[in-house]
Amino acid sequence: MTQQPKQWQFSDNAEESFTTWFNEIYGTYSHRCEWFFGDCEVKDEKTRKDLMYQWIHCAFAEGYRMGCFLSSDTEAGLEE
Repeated sequence: MTQQPKQWQFSDNAEESFTTWFNEIYGTYSHRCEWFFGDCEVKDEKTRKDLMYQWIHCAFAEGYRMGCFLSSDTEAGLEE
């Protein structure tokens, strides 16, 4: 089996964008990362597993959204 050629072009600031998203205010008095770390401590294994799948989905969707946003900015010549 051969690997597919790399078709993704990641922005140099992808990690910075993720860190900003992960640590931003989420709710009135907390940060998104606090909710994540709280979900990691859920005792019931099935519930914790379901929560982790939700987190992975949200992180992927946000990364995809930001990738599209950054790509369209770059194509439009709006890159800083």
